This record gives sequence, structure tokens and C-alpha cells, in this order.
Amino acid sequence: MAQLRDIHEPAPLAWWPPAPGWWLLAALIAALFILAALWIQHRRERARRGRYRQEAVHLLQEVDVESPRATEELNEILKRVAVTSYGRRRAGNLTGQQWVAFLEESGGTPCPADARTALLEELYRRDRFRIESNSALQQFAIDWVHRHKQPTRFSGRQVTAEVESV
Repeated sequence: MAQLRDIHEPAPLAWWPPAPGWWLLAALIAALFILAALWIQHRRERARRGRYRQEAVHLLQEVDVESPRATEELNEILKRVAVTSYGRRRAGNLTGQQWVAFLEESGGTPCPADARTALLEELYRRDRFRIESNSALQQFAIDWVHRHKQPTRFSGRQVTAEVESV
């Protein structure tokens, strides 16, 4: 019995450095946080870029199609969206058949006959307007705002030249 000694407990395990599994878990969590932040940033940027569409649709829906100036108001909103999206040089000076062709090409859908009549004939005559044409133009304009293709980004020089020409 004299040779017996007290039981010695082993030294406690150090918490640092952690095992390789913990390092992998920490790296995975950090990567998930970074991906989530990038995804949120992308969604915000996408929403910011598409805000003009929402505002334009709201303005188009507010136009009273029974008003003699409805065709002018709808055309003006369409023109503002086109200039905002494509630039003044490409869309600002278009009128008549060229304007309708541009809307069809950039929107990917043909212009209905009543809307075409409103843009080509009734736009320039306040004494003659049809509610059906204005309604068709309003619906076509809303569809166009939702569907028009996003053009390639402007270069810094193009934006500067655009601003200087105004």
C-alpha cells in the first residue's frame, strides 16, 4: 500500500487550436455569410435598376384614357422611358413609323392596330381621339415598359456626351 499513489487526472485539452473540422465549419459559415451578403446586394441593385419601370407603369395607369390629351401623355411617358433606357441619341428623335418600329423591336411584341393608329394619327390631332385607341395604347405601353430589353450599359463617355448635349 505504501507504493500506491493518488490518481492523477490527465491535463485538460486545450481549446486552442481547434480541430480541423472546426476550421472547415468556420470557413463554411464565413462563405455562407459572404454569399448571402452578395445575393442581397445583387437583389437591391436589381430592384434599384428596375425602379423606373415601376414608376412608369404607375404613371401610365394614372392616365385618363377618356381625356383628349391621353395619347400625348402616354406617348410622353413612353418616350421618357425609352430615353432613360436607350439614350437620347437612339430613341429621343424618333417619330411616326420609326417610333412604332423601335417600340416593337425593343419590346419584342407587335403594336396592336388601335395603338398604332393612336401613335401615328391621333397623337397629332387633338380634335380626333378614340377611347379604344387610347386604352389599347395604354395597355401596349404598360406591356412595353415591362418587356423592353435592357440595353447594354453606356460607357462613361456616352453618358458625358449625353448630358452635355442636353
